Amino acid sequence: MILYYESRFGLARAALFRDGRAQLYAEGYEADPALTVPGTVSVARLKGRAGGVGFLGLADGGEAVLDAPVEMMHRLADGIAVEIEIAAAARKEKLARARLLRPAEGEDLRRLSPVLDLKARVVAQARHLMGDEDVAQADDGDAIDAAEDEAFNPSGALPGGGYLSIERTRALIACDVDLGDAASGKAAVRRCNDTAVAEAARRLRLSGLAGLVVIDLIGRRHDNEGLRRALENAFAAEARRLMGTPVTKFGTLEFIRPWGWCPAIDLPADLVAAGRLLRTAARQARERPGRILTLRAPADVLDRVRPLIHNSYDPLAPLLRLETGASPEVLS
Repeated sequence: MILYYESRFGLARAALFRDGRAQLYAEGYEADPALTVPGTVSVARLKGRAGGVGFLGLADGGEAVLDAPVEMMHRLADGIAVEIEIAAAARKEKLARARLLRPAEGEDLRRLSPVLDLKARVVAQARHLMGDEDVAQADDGDAIDAAEDEAFNPSGALPGGGYLSIERTRALIACDVDLGDAASGKAAVRRCNDTAVAEAARRLRLSGLAGLVVIDLIGRRHDNEGLRRALENAFAAEARRLMGTPVTKFGTLEFIRPWGWCPAIDLPADLVAAGRLLRTAARQARERPGRILTLRAPADVLDRVRPLIHNSYDPLAPLLRLETGASPEVLS
């Protein structure tokens, strides 16, 4: 596995590749101190519950939902301090989900695990989802760009022909396999379905999409055991956490993939725009060094950019000026 990583102005991007294909992508603050980052251990307070679900208040003012067995929830009184680990990041209209570790010692809410940089978090995620392989690091901005594009746009052509469409709805992740211009015949259909299952696993992992996944395969009669093995191989170390069913009579393969990282499409839009704006400025500065650059963008994007520039010792920082505008652009 190869990790491509870049960081500037306190923002970072990382893309992990295996066998030449992007497997994981992440971007955001290089060192994010938020207590809702997956893997973070802290002491939180049980604020209340509704319908068997517990709601937590975190030390930094954030909130999370508590995942715990029903019998354990009954033993916890509202207001109690508990040690928790974030199992799934917050995403669109959903709070972060926390796993209960134990009742806490003391009442003070606090962080218990260190803040990890984005690079360390991606490596840890790779080993959690894909197995304990060695990870080498390399520099290649183009590789990161390619992984970013796939993470935000997971639908696309399949290797060897065919097309896999991946769309998120409120209820599930819908994946549709289309033979397209690929060769026809039973062998071609089977090959396309097998490829689609492997690609669905990779693209879900890369984009961060999870929950109930439904893959609409080509045809109606399938090798259930073969597809099950293909699914397990594609999800690698993560396969043991999947909950699935055989291919239905309607030709759909259905399984549940637990949520983990925030999907790329749910990352804060102003933070993503701020990162792209600063990367554009850095690229223009390389092409024409020494020039004053004006970063024009909506106010919310500039609110993200301003402290990053102010707190940076980057030699480009003094050459950047900020200006409010309708859309992000860099002017020289």
